[in-house]
Amino acid sequence: MVDSSISVDNSKSNISNGRSSLLFWAATLVLSLIAVRLVSLGLFPLYDTTEARYGEMARIMVETNNWITPQFDYNVPFWGKPPFQTWISALSFSWLGISEFSARLPHFICGLITCYLVFRFTKSLTNKNSAIFSLLILTSSLGFILAIGMVMTDSALLMAYTLAMVCYWQCYSQKDKIVSGHLFFVALALGMLIKGPVAVVLIGISLVFWSLWQGCFKVAIKRLPWLTGILVFLLLTLPWYIWAEIRTPGFLEYFILGEHVQRFLVSGWQGDLYGTAHVKPRGMIWLYWLICASPWSFIVLGLLVKKYRGVELPRSKYQAQGINKYLICWMISPLLLFTLAGNILPIYVLPGFSALAVLVALNCQLTKASNYFALISLVLLTIIILVLSLGLLNKKSQAELLGVDRDFSQYTELYYWKKRPFSAQFYSKGQAQLLESKDKLNSLLKSDSTFYIAIKRNEFEVLQNSLMPVCAINKQTESSLLLKCH
Repeated sequence: MVDSSISVDNSKSNISNGRSSLLFWAATLVLSLIAVRLVSLGLFPLYDTTEARYGEMARIMVETNNWITPQFDYNVPFWGKPPFQTWISALSFSWLGISEFSARLPHFICGLITCYLVFRFTKSLTNKNSAIFSLLILTSSLGFILAIGMVMTDSALLMAYTLAMVCYWQCYSQKDKIVSGHLFFVALALGMLIKGPVAVVLIGISLVFWSLWQGCFKVAIKRLPWLTGILVFLLLTLPWYIWAEIRTPGFLEYFILGEHVQRFLVSGWQGDLYGTAHVKPRGMIWLYWLICASPWSFIVLGLLVKKYRGVELPRSKYQAQGINKYLICWMISPLLLFTLAGNILPIYVLPGFSALAVLVALNCQLTKASNYFALISLVLLTIIILVLSLGLLNKKSQAELLGVDRDFSQYTELYYWKKRPFSAQFYSKGQAQLLESKDKLNSLLKSDSTFYIAIKRNEFEVLQNSLMPVCAINKQTESSLLLKCH
């Protein structure tokens, strides 16, 4: 009997040690992924068009001290998005100076806040071990770990979407109207300042589909503090929207009607002032999700095939209240929204990643394979960062041509022939000017003033005879030349 008892105790001890080891390595991998991404923030330039565009708008915001209207160029308002992502980068610039690191850091912090929300939410549903597993899933999804270090709207949108869905569940399941209910409306307001009405639509799709599927639509509606919640929402959103319209009349018509109604309802809408079409086959968003969320997307598909045929999932203590259905609707809401859209990007799948992490953590066990998946993601992330930092991948940026701190005279005029990328504006600190007229070019060449001109190699071959008598090559890259004239 004694020997049998000792054997059982040893077996339990081995299992406990095995779980502790798995959790230790899972936590180590989570911290490693986050640390590598943090270190990488300043290792490569802002790329055209998205990162450089938002970086330049933030730089102009700091320079002009205009914190109401983001500017596409000096005195040219940007109506394509609300200002939240510009605000946070501009604040970082004002505190830490203008650099790639300070441009990306606030978006990275949004990603960390999302991690915290996912951890706390999963822990409230199960335990600390599953919460660590959920972080492993989230941070080892390459789509997430790459996006949180990029200057764009998506990391902040993911944060707001996660906050809204977490708060709604707490409000619904625990009847916590006072805190969680009002935080839900704060999250809606945040979404309106990050992406606009589409953020509210995204959250609405999740909640409507889940409540109908769960058969609790009326109850779900009554859980929220609508009167005070809407008041909070309006107090946080209306001031900026009204002020933005006053400062630049026409903003509301373009942003609300044009970007969110006419874009989808008017065939051949020609009103887009900023966008570049990314036309893809309808339904492509699902393939993007499968790739960006891998390997966890395949595990979710396996769960749906195996366990959603009338079989209850016993691990979740909230299963009777529909937590898995809730997470599925939360996860696929962005996919449903963009299924019939042709103008999409892979990053559009990101808002559902928090739900994916929680769903897998609730319904799967942390295993050695889970840690191996995360290790592969860590290796891939490191390789991607090395390739980018060494300049081995031909990404679009004018940092190489101009120098990160523009390593030539700040008082000499700089022109870009035919096309001026956003990164040229950012790395020249707003001094790069667009030059399209041959008459203007000839006038400059005949003048006595010294200036620089950046030109594509193929364009240079056409204008070489006109340029070389008075210009000399100052710097060059594979695609462009920087000439110093006079």
